[in-house]
Amino acid sequence: MKKIEQKVLKFINEKNLIDKNDKVLVALSGGPDSVFLLYFLKKYSPKFKITVGAVHLNHLLRGLHADKDELFCKQLSKKFSIPFYSLRKNVKSFASKEKVSTEEAGRIIRYKEFERIALEKGFTKIVTAHNCDDNAETVLLNLVKGAGLQGISGIPPLREKIIRPILVLTKEEILNYLKFFKIKYRTDITNLEDDYERNFLRNQVIPLIKKRLNPSLSNTLLKSSEIFRDINSVVKKKIDSITGNIITKKKDHISLSITELKKNVKEYWSEIFRFIFEKEFKTQISFDDCKKIISLIDKQAGKNIQIFNKIKVIKERNELIIQRKKSEPDLKHLIINKGEKIKIDDKKLSIIEVEKNESSFGFNKNIEFISGDITNKNFIVRRWRPGDRFYPFGMKGSKKVSDFLNEKKISSFKKKEQMILLNNNRIVWVIGLRLDNRFRINSSTKKILELCLS
Repeated sequence: MKKIEQKVLKFINEKNLIDKNDKVLVALSGGPDSVFLLYFLKKYSPKFKITVGAVHLNHLLRGLHADKDELFCKQLSKKFSIPFYSLRKNVKSFASKEKVSTEEAGRIIRYKEFERIALEKGFTKIVTAHNCDDNAETVLLNLVKGAGLQGISGIPPLREKIIRPILVLTKEEILNYLKFFKIKYRTDITNLEDDYERNFLRNQVIPLIKKRLNPSLSNTLLKSSEIFRDINSVVKKKIDSITGNIITKKKDHISLSITELKKNVKEYWSEIFRFIFEKEFKTQISFDDCKKIISLIDKQAGKNIQIFNKIKVIKERNELIIQRKKSEPDLKHLIINKGEKIKIDDKKLSIIEVEKNESSFGFNKNIEFISGDITNKNFIVRRWRPGDRFYPFGMKGSKKVSDFLNEKKISSFKKKEQMILLNNNRIVWVIGLRLDNRFRINSSTKKILELCLS
């Protein structure tokens, strides 16, 4: 059993996972892996000169079994006289709301909550109990799904403040160690079911590969994933230098220049998209996702696709717009009276009466002045609709709002969100773009209203 401990100690040293005086927070589920991890770190805490704490997340998925897991972790932490933090989160509800799998929902919540606890309590590292078999499952699962180099690079030993010291051990080694020292742990019976993709791999596919092709599959894939990680690191550096000229970050989206993208060989394109999604949206995309995005390049403006139902990619004239999918607000119309201020999305619109000497015309399209002589007190704000017409200031005659927006070369995704201000069923202002000529100020105007979008 000393050999197993030495194997972990060597791995920690090689990967520089623990520093002197670290305060480490162990993600404790009560299962064999995390129990081994806690025992190991507690035993070697004097050697490393570290402080150990534990955190447990009850996913509220397994009723009484989950409650017993939580109690077990609490008692184990008490036995070791270490701080223990227990959290309860409705993972199923979160998965339904975010339209992700229960597995993915659990992963998102775990890391978010563990990082919060670590920050609040002053822990310098978060320690998870991923083992060599977990890495093999991850590599195979990502390979099957076409997740690219990043996916088959497996589970990294170190990512920011998250460390995985027992990544070098197989499940068999961990179980043998616990059996030898008669260390108790909890068993999650759902791991024996094949409902989840990872469980199917673990219980059905991997045993067959080990039996027929490679008994040391987990160790082989651990070495392979390290090679892939090194290659991926080189590719990332190259792609990082490329994307600087390709993407422009805006407030609520990323713009990708098609002209700049095409200056690079096509073999880079998929990795460029994977890099952008991972870096900017913390999302790994598949081979098929990359193909769909690339197919947009030669399509007409306005065409779009959705990734995981939460990120939208839109083709514009010479760019791809990538943005998180926003829930469409219920905005049939809003009423604003003179002297009031209302919120429109993330901005505010105000209408106030001003004196003539206060009306200063400039180049700010978010501040305009109109004649209040021909308006009533109730203004309405809504999104433009097909068929809406107005009389653009500085032009002769009327024009459809849709044609005006096209002439202004407003992108299709911005065009959809364009607001108009109306009074008495007449368009007063295509907000932020152009006033209606019928409401212009002239020499006989008595009442002046300031329209301000801020």
